[in-house]
This record gives sequence, structure tokens and C-alpha cells, in this order.
Amino acid sequence: MSNLRLVVYNSVMESANQMLDPPNYELALLSALRVARMSDAAAITRLLNSTRFAHYHVDWRLPVDWLGDPGFLVVPQDAEMKAERRMPGLFWARDEILACLVVTQDPAPAAWVRLAAVSAQLDLCVVLGEMFAVMTEYLRETAVTEVGWLVMDPWPIKVLPDLGFLEFSAIETYIKKDLERPLIKPVPDLRIRPVAVDDFERLAAMETAVFEPLWRFSQETLRLARRDAVSFDVALLDDLLVGYQISSGGRLGAHLVRLTIAPHMQGRGIGTAIFAHAIEGYQKRGYQHITLNTQIDNDASHHLYKKFGFSPSGEKFPLWVMPM
Repeated sequence: MSNLRLVVYNSVMESANQMLDPPNYELALLSALRVARMSDAAAITRLLNSTRFAHYHVDWRLPVDWLGDPGFLVVPQDAEMKAERRMPGLFWARDEILACLVVTQDPAPAAWVRLAAVSAQLDLCVVLGEMFAVMTEYLRETAVTEVGWLVMDPWPIKVLPDLGFLEFSAIETYIKKDLERPLIKPVPDLRIRPVAVDDFERLAAMETAVFEPLWRFSQETLRLARRDAVSFDVALLDDLLVGYQISSGGRLGAHLVRLTIAPHMQGRGIGTAIFAHAIEGYQKRGYQHITLNTQIDNDASHHLYKKFGFSPSGEKFPLWVMPM
């Protein structure tokens, strides 16, 4: 074996041995745990694209939107590992991020795990356990009382109990394979129009009145929704804002993101009227089907959706919650 090949072989084997030495190797890496920086963006993207242990729940945002926030932690590759990965005379190893975690409150007092990723080279349980230990210390200094993790893929299930999460509920997807609308009784004096900038403060107040903290949208989230939604309508009765809907869209189908009615106005047919108006908009856009997500125990919503011809798709996403 030539000297160059021997150097390369030894370098690779020493690096592999380090990676396979848990938990001391992971704990050494975690000593470099820090808040994400703007300069980490490319390395975080590479991690998300390369690992099978990645969780996304970003709603209307992008991961880059949280860079620099105290709730965005990363584990950078340490200097020793970078040195081992260099191939003398051939190339220099890039700076890499081996794990990241984003937990944000929007609004308080509830927070969501928005992003979590760990390199397949590392021990998943050790790394996430240490990252959450640091994260919970930070969250306890804020107004957060609970953290939600909406499980999109099976891999988190094995680690969530050890992190302190409890299985709480589940989200179920409903689908309607056509755009037909049932006959509805008009609501006298009800007016439906596109959302305006001046509406967001009142909409956020309605969110607080209707939903438990974990499910609320903040004013900022509502503004972002307006930017990206295919339709965002509000309903007014005698100039009083009484409900709204937000819808997103894909190539063939629409997705009802939100349908909210003020508590004192529920049961009057306002939700039916807003939804029928939204479907009319879907028809104009050429959509062919509609989907929506709802909590499995939200019987009132299930009744409305089945009235419109929706049925469960069979797809469910477990919700786990960590009390703080």
C-alpha cells in the first residue's frame, strides 16, 4: 500500500472509530452546543437533506427564520473530527452541523418543536436528551408551560418518552374528492370579505378565546398566512368580526388550514357559510379536491366536515406534549 493510501486509510479508520464510541464521543461534541448562527444555514440544510432523523413542522416559516433565536440550538462538528476528515493534499473538510433543534413559542405559553435533526453517525437518544436538557432550562425562564411535538415520521416515538413527552392526542386528515357544496341556509346580514391588515389584532384575540394555548395562532403567524395563503377570508355580522378561514393550495387540491368562529357566534351557520364561500373560491382556481386536518376528538368540527362530504383519509399524526 502506498504511503498516501496508508495515510488516507488510517485517517478514515480513526474517524470511524471515534464515531462509534458512544456515549463519550457524543458528550464531547455536545460541549460545543450553541445557538445557531446565520453562517450555519448551509450546513443545517446539508444535515436536513442527509439524515433519516429529521423532523419538520414549520407552518408558514422557513428554518432560516429562527437563526439567532435562543430556541435554535446546533451541535457543530468539533475541530478534532474535522481534522480527522481532512484528506492530506486532497481537500479540506467543510464546517458541518451534526444536530439541530428548534423549539419556539408563537404565541406563549405554548411552544412547538419546529425542527429536529440528528446525524445518523450519532446516538439519537444521547444527543436529543442533552439538547432538550439545555432547551428546557431556557424555556423555563420564559412563559412556556408546554411543548408539543407533532409526529410526522415513526423515528421520534422511541425517544419521546425518555425526553419527558407524553402521548396526548392525534391529528387526522380528512379529504373531500369533489368541490360540491351542500344547500345552506343564508345567514342574514353576514358579509364575507378578504382579510385586511387592520383585522389581525381582533383575529388573534379570537384565537385566544377559541383555542387552548397549544393550538393558537399569533398575530405574526396570521400575517405570514396572509402572505402565502390562496385565500384568507373574514366574516362580519353587523360589522363585528365573527369568524375567518385560511386555505392553502397545491397543484390539484386545496387545503383548509383554519376555520374559526367566535365562541358566542357558534351554532348559527356562520362556519358553514364561510366554508361554502371558500369552496366557491377553490372552484374558480380549478382545484379538484380538498383536504384538512382536525383533532381526533373535535366532534363539532367532524360534524361540519362530514356535512360537506368529507371523510377520514386514514392518515393520523400523533401529538406528544411535554409539560413544563
